[in-house]
Amino acid sequence: MPRPTLADKLVVAISSRALFDLSASHLIFTEQGVDAYQRYQIEHEDEILAPGPAFTLVKKMLR
Repeated sequence: MPRPTLADKLVVAISSRALFDLSASHLIFTEQGVDAYQRYQIEHEDEILAPGPAFTLVKKMLR
C-alpha cells in the first residue's frame, strides 16, 4: 500500500491558544509562575475548554 502524501493537501497549523480560550491559564502562568499554572491545570483538567478566536475558522474549514 502506498504511503499517504500531503503534496496536494492544504496543511494549516493552529496553536492551542488560538483554537481554545486559554487566557485564564496563560494569565496565571505569566503572573504567578509555573507552579501555580500546574495547580490550575490539574484543578481544571475536567472542564471543557471554551472556543478561542480561531475555533470557528477551523470548524468551517473541516466541513
